Amino acid sequence: MSDIDAGRTLALNGSLQQPRRWLVAIMGIPLVWAAVALALGCVHATPANKAPMLFAAMLAPLVILLTTVLILRSLNRASVYVDQGELVVNSSIRSKRIPLSALRAHGLSVVNLSERTDLKPVLKLWGTSLPGFSGGRFRLRNGERAICLLLDRTRVSYLRSDDGTTVLLSLKEPEQLRGLLQR
Repeated sequence: MSDIDAGRTLALNGSLQQPRRWLVAIMGIPLVWAAVALALGCVHATPANKAPMLFAAMLAPLVILLTTVLILRSLNRASVYVDQGELVVNSSIRSKRIPLSALRAHGLSVVNLSERTDLKPVLKLWGTSLPGFSGGRFRLRNGERAICLLLDRTRVSYLRSDDGTTVLLSLKEPEQLRGLLQR
């Protein structure tokens, strides 16, 4: 069994700490507002309206906390690996499998997105986007659709498949993937 078939995890360049902190801060704001609004509503509610108000007072923060936990879980699943001759990109919400043979013709380039502004993700189509993290399907500034898993935008692995799919990845060692593509 070769390295291509055995499965090889490709380390990501960057940290998930900043996106996690932003997520907690962003979700904390509506959590506090919901708790304050519902507490004030419960205080000023008539006795007949107290029961539904208490239910809402418990439900709203629970929904916000559950959403936060689900997004945190999806962030923790973000990964890139090679399995059975395919590049597998787990970009938080779903994964995409692309045969290495479809990526070989175009090769791998390492780009800086502040210099190659045409490759910057500008519109999230399906995925998660937080400061310091972009994972999922995005529309790029040049109009193309791309599968992205970005933590660090200064050293991004840029790949194109035979069917025109663009892939942008923050890999710690893009040379590992380049070596697998050259086999």
